[in-house]
This record gives sequence, C-alpha cells and structure tokens, in this order.
Amino acid sequence: MDALMTIPSVPDLGPAQWVPRTDSRVLFPFNRTGLELTYLGRNAVWRAARLLGLEGWEVIVPAYHHGVELSALLHAGARLRFARVDASGRMDPDDVRSRVGPRTRAIYVIHYAGFPQPMEELAEVARRCGAFLIEDCALSLFSREADRPLGSRGDAAIFCFYKTLPVPHGGGLLMREFHAAELTALAPPPLLPTLSHLTGSMLMAAERRSRGAGRLLREVTKSFTRPVRDRARLEDIPVGTQAFDPEVVHLGMSAVAERVLRNVDADEVVRRRRANWLLLHERIGRPERATWSSLPPGVCPLFYALEVDDKDRALRLFWSRGIQAVDFWRSGHPAATCEHFPEVTALRQRVVELPCHQGLGPEDIEHVAQVAREVLET
Repeated sequence: MDALMTIPSVPDLGPAQWVPRTDSRVLFPFNRTGLELTYLGRNAVWRAARLLGLEGWEVIVPAYHHGVELSALLHAGARLRFARVDASGRMDPDDVRSRVGPRTRAIYVIHYAGFPQPMEELAEVARRCGAFLIEDCALSLFSREADRPLGSRGDAAIFCFYKTLPVPHGGGLLMREFHAAELTALAPPPLLPTLSHLTGSMLMAAERRSRGAGRLLREVTKSFTRPVRDRARLEDIPVGTQAFDPEVVHLGMSAVAERVLRNVDADEVVRRRRANWLLLHERIGRPERATWSSLPPGVCPLFYALEVDDKDRALRLFWSRGIQAVDFWRSGHPAATCEHFPEVTALRQRVVELPCHQGLGPEDIEHVAQVAREVLET
C-alpha cells in the first residue's frame, strides 16, 4: 500500500485540530484527574500490571487479542490464562468463571471496535474472586454502555488515542486507585518525528481534498524537507507494531500531540462515526456479514467489521480501489496456541476492518459500501 489511499483507515490531521475549543464538552477519560498520557497503549498496559502488582500472578485474558498487550503483561511478570470469545466478539463470563483459580489476580477485558463487553457479569466474576478488573479501551475511545463510559468500571483502564484521533502516537492509563510501585516517571519522546508525522498527516489531507494542488504542495514540501525527514525517520519510535519494546515503556505523550488531542470535538467525533457506521451498514445491506449486526446507543465505532470468505482477495480488491481496509488481528500471541478456540479462529480468518471514521463523508462511505458489496458477491 505505497500509494496514497483515497480513503484512509484513520483520519488525517486538519487545520481545525490546532484551534483550541471552548464550545464542546470534555468527554471521558479526559474529564478525569489522574489520566496518565503514555507514548503507546501497550506502555499503559505494562504500567497498569506493575501498579496492580501482577508479577507472578495469573491474569485471565481473552483468546481474541492483538498480541502486543499480552506481551506487555508478560514483560510485567504476569502469567496468562485464556478465556473464550464467541462469534460476536463477546467474552464469555461463564468460561471466565470456570478458569478462575487460586492464583487469579486480574481479569483483562478488551472492548472490540467500540462495542462493550458484558461488564456487569464480568465485574461480578472479578468481585467474587477478589480479582482486579482491567478494561482495554484501546479500540473504544468515547464509547459508552447506557450512561457509563467504557473504562469507568475497571480498576485500570487502557486507551490508545491514535487509533481514533489524528495524533501520531499516544496512549492513556486511568487507575481507580493509586497502587505503590517503583515506576520511572514518564519522559517526553523525540520531538522531530512527532512534528514530521503531524506535518505529513496535514499534507496527505491536503492532497486528498485538493487533488492536483494538494499533490503539488506535498511533493514540493517533501523535496525541501528530505534531510529533516531522514533524521526524523532515524529517531522515530514506531507505533502499531506487534512487538513490545521495554526500552520505550517510560515514554509519555509529546506536548504537541497532546495539544492536538485536547482540541478534538469529541461529541462530533462520536456523531460522525455513528452516522458513517449506520450508513455503511445500510448500504452494504448484509447484516449477517457484520460481526456486530447493530449499533447500540452510546457506541463510538472504531471501524466496520466485515466478515469475508477470502481475506487476502478482499483486501487486494479494497486496496486497488483506494480503500485502506485493514487485516484485523489475523494472528495473536504465540502463547495462545496452547488451546483451540474455534470462534476466535474464524474471526481471525474472516474479519476485515473497513473505515468509518469522522474524516469521511457520505460519498466516501458509498464507495466503501459499493466495493464491499462486490467483495461479498464474488
């Protein structure tokens, strides 16, 4: 996917994100004191595990996972036990309950793509066995279940902001209570890669919106800034990888990225994402092929999960039409191979992530739906 995608998987940065906002509400988790801004969400997982004292203890985790969050838990000294996730992405409370043992110290819950897990039941399991409840909201920023934001029930909540918002990096950790541990204070990341990423995002947005003029601006800027970009590339600390790097676990979020974060109109982000998901669902017209076949009130969808028969072919077709569809979690952590979870295997083989973010308009959504229908018909 070297070519610039007409429809990107994440929103680009626009000029409006640099303007301080005074007319919008501050939504969870930014309205809570004690929110720690980390460089990556996986750093927040590691810090939560250390603060909760999970070293040497067992953590029940979902069989459906990315993999890097489990690496962070393992690096913090935790031991893992896997629990069933059904075909609709629901962590099975009964299966979790059956896996509780004398060494169980925490239950780790992942809210997939903005859709809530059965928190009442899982919280009850945690309460009865005296375990901590950790909510991984990396894919679920601004989502709610009824009147409760996702992440507000757990003893710890994990966030990853760059998946939802136009920032180059950034995660968050929110603890219900402070737990003593010897953790190094967070340090700022290299500034040059941050500025390079933000500039690149703005230039790509200009090219997508202005076509010829935007492309010219981007090419001219690239020709004048090559030495700076080369240096930024050398200093860059990548995001979105499968690997957990303990050498960068003490990095925080850069001040310039935090400024962009604080300027976001969160209510508008939720409104646009919901409208785009609903329109895409209607225009595709195949609810049986959606992992989540409806959009509950309060959910802020990260993407539209489409289940396809041939993932590789589907991805090639989307990319050829300028749509940056994503291969969602084809593989997990190697430690999970000790048990077979057929529903999770099917999800890994079939789910393709389609963009429905706040940067897309109705014409973009119609184009995505048209290609999705073609994928499902052939």
